[in-house]
Order: sequence, then C-alpha cells, then structure tokens
Amino acid sequence: MIAKFPWMLLVIAYLIGAEYLHLSMSGNIGYGFVVLVIVAFFLEMFKSGDAGVVSFFFDQFWAIVGVGLASALLSYLFFVEGKEPTFYHWIGFTMIVADALLNSVNAYRTALRNIDVPN
Repeated sequence: MIAKFPWMLLVIAYLIGAEYLHLSMSGNIGYGFVVLVIVAFFLEMFKSGDAGVVSFFFDQFWAIVGVGLASALLSYLFFVEGKEPTFYHWIGFTMIVADALLNSVNAYRTALRNIDVPN
C-alpha cells in the first residue's frame, strides 16, 4: 500500500480542503499540514528507493500530476481568489516540486539498478 499510493496528493488535497472550508492555516491546522508534508515527502522518498520499471513510470506520472495540480492551485489562489499564498502554501508547493525532482532521480537510479543497467 505504501509503495502504490501517491502521497503528495494528500498534501494537495489538504490545501484544497483548507481553501474550500475557508480554514486559516495558522495554528494547529498549519502545524498539522507541515507534519503531513514531511511525512509524505519521506514516504515518497522511501517509495522511490526500490523502484522497478513500472513503478518508475507511475512515480513520474504522479510527480507530473502533482506539480500540475499544485501549479493550478497556486494560480487559482493568486488570480481567481486574489489571495497571496501563505507560508504554509509555499512549504507545500516547495515540497511537491522537491518530490518531483529528487524522488524522480532516485526512482530512475534504482530502476536502472533493478534492471541491471550499468550506471
């Protein structure tokens, strides 16, 4: 279950849920978000540590979808709602981009190792 679920989508769902419910990200809601972001990032890093060819493809797919959804949410907040993204939004967006960059490289490296391609 851990290896198949795209954990960064929980970060995006949390941001969308907080925006939809008009919750302030300050206080416990924001602290819970930071904990969720860190846990999701480490789960994604753990997941990409032993990737085969198929799981590498899905890791790439969900990384692209995650960056696209995060960009759409950022654009929606800024242009449609007229809000400045908060510190918590930027933390979430940064970790989503870091996940897409770092975990993709890690998954690529381990996928090559698992199919016995010399580095």
